[in-house]
Amino acid sequence: MKVKASFLAFLTVVTILFGVFVFTKIDQQQYQEKVRGEVLGQLRAIQAKLEGELNARLSIEKGLSAFVLTHLQIHPQHEITQTELEQFGTEFMPQFSGIKSISLVQDSIITHVYPLKGNEIAIGANISLLNDQRKVFEMVKESRSSMLAGPVNLFQGGRKLISRTPIYWTPKGGAEAVYWGQVSLVLSQETLFAEAGLYDPALLVDVAIRGRDGLGSEGEVFWGNEDVFTGNPVIVNVKVGNGSWQLAATPLSGWEAKSPNFVWIWVIGGFLAFTLGVLVWSLIYTQEMQKSLKLSEERFRQMFTKQEAIMYLVDPDTFDIIDANEAAQAFYGYSLDIFRKMKVTDLNLLSDPEMKEIFTTACGERKGHKEFKHRLATGDIRDVEVHSTLIPLNTKEFFFSIVHDISERKKAEERLQYVTFHDSLTGLYARSYFDEEIHRLDQRLSGAVGLIVCDLDGLKLVNDTLGHESGDQMLINAATILRNCFRGSDVVARIGGDEFVVIMKDSSKEQMQEACERLKDGIRSHNKEHQGVPVSLSIGFAISNSPLLVMRELFKEADNNMYREKLHRGQKARSAIVQTVVDLLAERDYIMEGHGDRLQEMVSSLAKAIGLSKRKINDLCLLAQFHDIGKVGVPQSILLKKDSLTLEETMEMRRHCEIGQRIALSSPDLTPIADWILKHQEWWDGTGYPLGIAGEDIPLECRILAIADAYDAMTNDRPYRKALSSTAAIHELRRCAGTQFDPALVAKFCEIVGIDS
Repeated sequence: MKVKASFLAFLTVVTILFGVFVFTKIDQQQYQEKVRGEVLGQLRAIQAKLEGELNARLSIEKGLSAFVLTHLQIHPQHEITQTELEQFGTEFMPQFSGIKSISLVQDSIITHVYPLKGNEIAIGANISLLNDQRKVFEMVKESRSSMLAGPVNLFQGGRKLISRTPIYWTPKGGAEAVYWGQVSLVLSQETLFAEAGLYDPALLVDVAIRGRDGLGSEGEVFWGNEDVFTGNPVIVNVKVGNGSWQLAATPLSGWEAKSPNFVWIWVIGGFLAFTLGVLVWSLIYTQEMQKSLKLSEERFRQMFTKQEAIMYLVDPDTFDIIDANEAAQAFYGYSLDIFRKMKVTDLNLLSDPEMKEIFTTACGERKGHKEFKHRLATGDIRDVEVHSTLIPLNTKEFFFSIVHDISERKKAEERLQYVTFHDSLTGLYARSYFDEEIHRLDQRLSGAVGLIVCDLDGLKLVNDTLGHESGDQMLINAATILRNCFRGSDVVARIGGDEFVVIMKDSSKEQMQEACERLKDGIRSHNKEHQGVPVSLSIGFAISNSPLLVMRELFKEADNNMYREKLHRGQKARSAIVQTVVDLLAERDYIMEGHGDRLQEMVSSLAKAIGLSKRKINDLCLLAQFHDIGKVGVPQSILLKKDSLTLEETMEMRRHCEIGQRIALSSPDLTPIADWILKHQEWWDGTGYPLGIAGEDIPLECRILAIADAYDAMTNDRPYRKALSSTAAIHELRRCAGTQFDPALVAKFCEIVGIDS
């Protein structure tokens, strides 16, 4: 009996001690999970802030990249100026601290930096020759994706983070995208990490970061003690561009080898083993667990209430707001008592089913990150970014949510999007928006789509003769007409210097034709009501009733139709614009009023008399109007001077032939007469200018113009003398025949004028 009793007693003691041993293992695991959970909570808060602050700043780089692409599509021949970069930087950089500079790298050479002061040494630097930056620079170019490099040593001084984004663009008429260069953003690591809370003295964990150049676990440790990564840390990934960093954290005091409850459990377990007090053992264990949980909740409460970040706790089952810190009360405008009577759906503008779906997904992943619109107590709507993590409290799990007000960032993004997708001059959609829209339409399953392609006639001529202000006004007038002639659902875009396109969805061929007629009526009405250079658009359209036709092919068809119309109506459209340009140049004293009309009559008569073709006569009339177009490049003080010109002024005046030729060569309407404009001041004996050619080496048209121009000049008043009689003018022409003028043409001209020898 005694042996059996002892055996049972021994067996009972062994069983209880084994139970105590097992319990200590479970307690140790739970304690480690709890501590790691606390560390993870702090690390998640740092991660959320770091990603938010970094993404907010990288939006500036995305906007700059979009700005450069838009500029290349609209003005491919025009280099971006330092002033344009400074205007961009002045508007957007002050919104975020820690951005040290932005720069443009064309090929591998730094061409622009803002701010320039303090960074002058960077201009002209070849990044491909910088050992510390070359590798990431080449990776960005080859991968065609953004990367965050660094921290790296800047050759102008300092150690910073550099974000780089490549720019590939497709030139007009090109088939493939070509590499232009890169845009870069230099960030202060200290500012970024300070705003993320890494320098907060209240931080209870030791944090280190690795992943230099965005290489994640493969990268070097560049902040904090690298020993953290060897100390069994909690690790989270931070997305940086197309790469990542790894945040690692351990408690400041290190991981404890044993749970604080270890000794107590064995003391109580031993006591229970000897006294067979299973119930006592259970009560003590429960009391210890409650004590540990209370301590954990108290630590969380201190962290929750003292943080300046907006925080609240939400029951994932009922959407009830369980608690909210002072920052949340100040932001939303509700007291804590009112908060505890509200649901999170009272703040959010989403419906209950939508919120339920979001919470279900977040519960499955045990975390959530999403942007919402929240309503404040004042009724104001704010854009917020919410990071949520499931945490245990008592016997239930709640969503611990950290809220960031991103309203200003959203407004900046909207401004950047408007700049990206709209033409700055006309306010119409830009080429970038048009490209995205036709790409989207290529994915459609059904529905008709029509394209109307328009080309603004005479823009180059107006720019070169009247100046870019007049050309810009032409573009604005054309854009206004287009905007007023189409439906609000139609997409009207300026996709090139003088090219517009309209996308009309769900329209028939008849509706497209009506729209084109409506546009032509609008042009006629505008030109009738407004003075100045008339608006003339060459119009072509095409329509597709099948989604199988690629939008690029549809655009090509409409573009071809537009060019056919331009050829069909080219002379008529050109005549109206040319006449207006002549009238306006006369108003500005670059061309003598009435001079061109009189010359046209005289050169036409002389040309017909010697048997020139109708086409030659038309070109000769154009020469009569524009032979002195180069005078737009001569100072008006010389043009209008009543006294004799000095030698320097004479040489400056003679440059108008070469200036006029350059203008004509750049203007399709004047290209046929460019060579004549250059040579219209040559003399028969070779003493003219600018080439000094003689006799029949001078184009026939120039010889005709020279006689008519001289006759008109002599028979009309000039600032420096009175007009001669027709007889005196003819006498002077005969005197100069063989020196200044072609003798045969002078004789023929005298016959036409009606004064014989």
